[in-house]
Amino acid sequence: MSGLFLNFIQCELSNDNFEIWTLPYENYPTKEAYLELRASNPDFAFYRRGENIFFWEKSATDVQPNPIGKKIWINRREHPHIVSKIIEISIVGAMATLKDYRLHKNNHSHTWELTSPNDALEGRIPGLIANRQVTFNPYFFTPGETIYHGFTLASSLKFKFDWKVNDFLRKGIDIGHLKIAEDGETVIPDVSSRYYFLEATGTQSFFETKTTELEKSTSTFIIIKNFSDWLQKRKDKIYLPSRVKVKDFNWRYLPFDRVRSEQLFSPLRYFYGGTTDTKRMRFYNDMVRTYKPSSYGMFEDKQVNIGVLYPAEYEGVTEGFLNRLEEVLKADLHLKNLQFHLFKIADTSLPSYEKGIYQDASSVSKNCDLFLIIVNQDHEKLPPAISPYHFCKAKLLGSGIPTQDVQAETIKKKIHPLVLSNITLNIYAKIGGTAWTIEKEEKRKDELVIGIGSTIRADGKTVLGIAQIFHADGRYIVGDCAPLSTFDNYAQNLEEYLYNQLYEVITKNINTKESFRLIFHLYKSAGADNEIKAIENVTRRLNSFKFDFALLHLGYGHNFRLYNDDGKATIKKGSLIKLDSHTALLHFVPESSLPLKIELDKRSNGFTDLFYLAKQVYWFSNLSHRSYNPSKKTVTLMYPSLMASMAEKLCKVPNWDYDRLKYVSDKLWFI
Repeated sequence: MSGLFLNFIQCELSNDNFEIWTLPYENYPTKEAYLELRASNPDFAFYRRGENIFFWEKSATDVQPNPIGKKIWINRREHPHIVSKIIEISIVGAMATLKDYRLHKNNHSHTWELTSPNDALEGRIPGLIANRQVTFNPYFFTPGETIYHGFTLASSLKFKFDWKVNDFLRKGIDIGHLKIAEDGETVIPDVSSRYYFLEATGTQSFFETKTTELEKSTSTFIIIKNFSDWLQKRKDKIYLPSRVKVKDFNWRYLPFDRVRSEQLFSPLRYFYGGTTDTKRMRFYNDMVRTYKPSSYGMFEDKQVNIGVLYPAEYEGVTEGFLNRLEEVLKADLHLKNLQFHLFKIADTSLPSYEKGIYQDASSVSKNCDLFLIIVNQDHEKLPPAISPYHFCKAKLLGSGIPTQDVQAETIKKKIHPLVLSNITLNIYAKIGGTAWTIEKEEKRKDELVIGIGSTIRADGKTVLGIAQIFHADGRYIVGDCAPLSTFDNYAQNLEEYLYNQLYEVITKNINTKESFRLIFHLYKSAGADNEIKAIENVTRRLNSFKFDFALLHLGYGHNFRLYNDDGKATIKKGSLIKLDSHTALLHFVPESSLPLKIELDKRSNGFTDLFYLAKQVYWFSNLSHRSYNPSKKTVTLMYPSLMASMAEKLCKVPNWDYDRLKYVSDKLWFI
């Protein structure tokens, strides 16, 4: 039995010093000039860092570089980035010798992808191929006094269709639901296209069984182990400059040095009047039913009006669903004064939904707290511009009314109690209710947590769901989405929007006579000229207040993996591995090997307690009002992305714009 394995493989070298060449980058100021330098020296590896270009021979050779440049000595401790690049290029050179394997640099994730030529599906699904892929990423860190150089290895499946569009048509498969590349012939194997293809070919069951087996932690661990063993056997053939050799590739089971796993505990949930669970109840919805929602007082004497828009063909099943929905809303969430307003439309066409909103329900809708929209599965697949679901959501949000869509296919069958509980929880959150708050540690300083996320439009432009602001106890204060017309004004728009929201929230929710904290959660690494610039400018403009701030980058787009007992055992939820003073891995899903990576930006000002910040991230996963159960992601990562994604779809509905979201900025309309 093995312990907890971090997929970092240490590269132990025979010597820490390298003699290499350098040139000033100012001699090659354009991209073309730099590329020409590299092309004219094919026997050398190049790496630009700061104001210098560093280069070294890729194999034993007497060839001199042109120009020769200046020779310098570097070592691992003083120049860790350069040594990491030397190790990377040397190992990638060994990987390139594998016959029939495809080696590709993924510039987006900064990883090297080595793809097997073999079909992992064994040819059992004609038209679809799955190739096993190993991803390699150089990495170094300093948990204590020792600097560790090495790399991470991970494994995944890469899918592709070997059928062209005409092949799909000949097989009688509708291409209307498939994502097709610009060449008009290649079908892109995204999740939606794969799902439709598998359903149409009757191969979904085999696919799910096979890929589940291939992606199990035990399977991916074996792939990593085999590839690491392959490198180990060839370590003497891996070329490094200055006659440096690879002494060993060391696997790292925890603990080592100062790297160890710590267990975070889950926060208590608080309900009406500050009560918490004293009866040790098993299910969270039972707790809310027993102790009443945190915002019970807000709705105790308030009548809640819910509009219901449904096609005539779903009239019977809608009535049955509403009976069950009303029962749960009253029992679990204590909405005693509840009134449904039903509006039947002719059919499932967009004109019928338009007539329902503009004529049938127009006189009543303005008094509704929320609208239930009954749609079907086909509606979900339509482009937003012609989708009844997106049309109704956009038009009602413009009047300050959130919506909850329910698929007819869901309510036609016996709806699972958990599904019904989650729908009612969504409704409660969208009308401004808070079912629970979470434990807040008593501190000497008050805090606000700000989640920033974004999505990319079809034309490649960025739109942000920004400034989703939470109190430290998890209360959702405000959120909004601002369009960024071009990347040129990205930082400026972000700064203005963030400043306006923060100033208003701080003055309303914080005792500004005392010092406080602002904790920023960003969904990706922030750019120095964009997010960082905007946040730094905002903090300067808020100089009338006294506060510290921390900036965290949160994301799953990395190459780290964790394995317990070589993948045979699960990993405890809340496991925290601190790699150094600024980087940690936090595990959310016991059955998964993929942790959340947390990076504390070194430009944070005044607050750098990484353990505290990681625990806050973990506790915020208990706040998702999409489900009673803790989320697989912290809401400060999830909510902005959901908001930005939905807002971008709504923008495609004719005569709708982002400004209409100001009517619902204090509600979780996007969940």
